[in-house]
Amino acid sequence: MNSKEYQFMREDFLKKTLKLSDDKRIEYTEGHHNSNVLWNFENIAKTLGLSPMKVLSVYLMKHTSSLFNYFKDGKEYSESIEGRIMDIINYLLLLVCMIRTYKQKGEVKDERL
Repeated sequence: MNSKEYQFMREDFLKKTLKLSDDKRIEYTEGHHNSNVLWNFENIAKTLGLSPMKVLSVYLMKHTSSLFNYFKDGKEYSESIEGRIMDIINYLLLLVCMIRTYKQKGEVKDERL
């Protein structure tokens, strides 16, 4: 793949990744998608007595586990590997959001794993 093809692929992939994030956020935040993008993690954390960051880490680990299985056997199962990579990117973006939000509130010390 030459640099021009790579640039096109990268822009297309990231565009699709961000669209996926927007589409899923509406579902996962149960109507809070405009007011609190972290609502899902905070709600589950409150229900289970965990930190939102720990909840996010479980979601992320599910996809990274699939990615590492793909590295080992090259097989795709219930979801395409590109879909898993998109989800990983989106969870990492949500992690950045979480870190910045909780730092601003002075709550990061209790959010680490």
